[in-house]
Amino acid sequence: MNDEDWVTTPEYKDEELHALPTEEAREQPDRIIGDTKLPKFLEGWVKEATNVSHYNEIPAAMTALVLVGQMCKGFVRIPIKSSIIDSRVHFIWIQTSGTGKSELMNFVIPVSKGLWDKINAHHNYREHKYIGPHDKLEQFDNFEVVEYTDAALIGYQKIVIANETFAEENVDVEVGDEVWEPVKGSLDGHGLARWDEFTNSGVFSKTQHKNSIVTYLNTLMNSLGGSSQVITKKLKEGPVVECHSERSIMATTFPPDELDKAITETGLFQRATVYIWKVPEYIKDEIDEMIVDNFGTFEDVNLPIEKYTEELFEIYKLTQARYLSTAKYDEQGNEIEAPNPTKVIRRGADFRDAMRLRMHDLRRMVKAEEGITREAARTFLTRMNIMMGRIAYLCSVVEAKDIKDPKKQFVVTARNVNQSAFIIRNCYKSLISWFAQSLRVTKSGMAKTIGAGYLEVYENLKKTQVRRINNVDGWVPKKSMMENYRTTKNVSPATGYNHWDKVEGYFEETKDNRAVFVRLKKEGERK
Repeated sequence: MNDEDWVTTPEYKDEELHALPTEEAREQPDRIIGDTKLPKFLEGWVKEATNVSHYNEIPAAMTALVLVGQMCKGFVRIPIKSSIIDSRVHFIWIQTSGTGKSELMNFVIPVSKGLWDKINAHHNYREHKYIGPHDKLEQFDNFEVVEYTDAALIGYQKIVIANETFAEENVDVEVGDEVWEPVKGSLDGHGLARWDEFTNSGVFSKTQHKNSIVTYLNTLMNSLGGSSQVITKKLKEGPVVECHSERSIMATTFPPDELDKAITETGLFQRATVYIWKVPEYIKDEIDEMIVDNFGTFEDVNLPIEKYTEELFEIYKLTQARYLSTAKYDEQGNEIEAPNPTKVIRRGADFRDAMRLRMHDLRRMVKAEEGITREAARTFLTRMNIMMGRIAYLCSVVEAKDIKDPKKQFVVTARNVNQSAFIIRNCYKSLISWFAQSLRVTKSGMAKTIGAGYLEVYENLKKTQVRRINNVDGWVPKKSMMENYRTTKNVSPATGYNHWDKVEGYFEETKDNRAVFVRLKKEGERK
């Protein structure tokens, strides 16, 4: 039976295959999951995470997917014609300071450490100190280092005196000879490559170290299974250093000054899933008000660390069992074909159509742009499509434990594509919005773009619906802006929002009695 023969039940096909997210979700895509139902595990994870990291639903979902992709990398591989990609997800989260990044990590990192401990014990993986200098590391852990030299990251070579064992394994060496011995760096091994402040990594700096770290991380993100993901470098002393890193990147930072150049010039960000959000003023105001209202008040928030550690480990064991079941045996019970990670996930009959439809969704987002914004956004599109497929596979993994019929487990369907597409669309939209804001700087520039229609609508609304909010004039209802633009330009809601993405950097937002209002920024206020 081939992949296309796995016909899914109707409920996998009728949810949202031909629908975009709801209008409300599209207006605030960074905060609202909308009508797209994520797998049960992810929905629970997001709910718990956003109890402490408010408004960060999409980053919360991404952190869970990073852990799932990392723990399953030995069991799940995805064929794309003659290529095979692994299950790892790399996530770079760039967002205004003080808006919940650290709070989310206070949930994610303890879960990851508990999960790695369980996996290491499950396989009796040896601790790093018991691994020979020439052997590969076994245990999962998290990369945590504040020193970013080549030696600290990928390792180095040191001179030692050859012992009897080394001399026996190397016929050209005698006991007592001086020989080079590799020392492993922090990037070596399995688990997370975690940066709490990615600005300190060197990626955004204009130094030789920047070139090195970009090369290391680009190599780390190559697909597993060959030699292309092995980091190699000849340092000043000793033989070539080899770093076998199978880690997943999870990096957070505030928007640095050199962000645009780093995104467009390094090629690093295209290989990861990037989420950029310059948090609106009214949301920062809400966060400030919550802090002030609760200042001096202690609330004991018991994060369900152990609960989600156990759930992830359950998913891990179930995926391992599915992987082992792909092996083939002869009549005597002898293994004649090893387990095959490309056969763990089966493709539902509706998967391909859903992928094509969602691919066109992303493509329309790019085509709605112009000039340099469109060029920058287009560099991400191919890998966004690949990531959309990868996350769809991971969604089928995490929901397997909630499917009772083994024949329906580990089948990736249109529903999984929709779940993945919702996350990817929000990440892609955040990226395009950032480019639009950072590359358009004047009102005259706005007037030359398709956003001139919004400028006209705004000026008209100022005559009829203008409001004064917090002693500031010039606010008009955002909903009226959207409706009037669609009417005057005769475009669909989706097209109207795509056009808005291009010019929203010219406007600031606020809330008044739960309604959203916008105001055209002054020239000096625009990026």
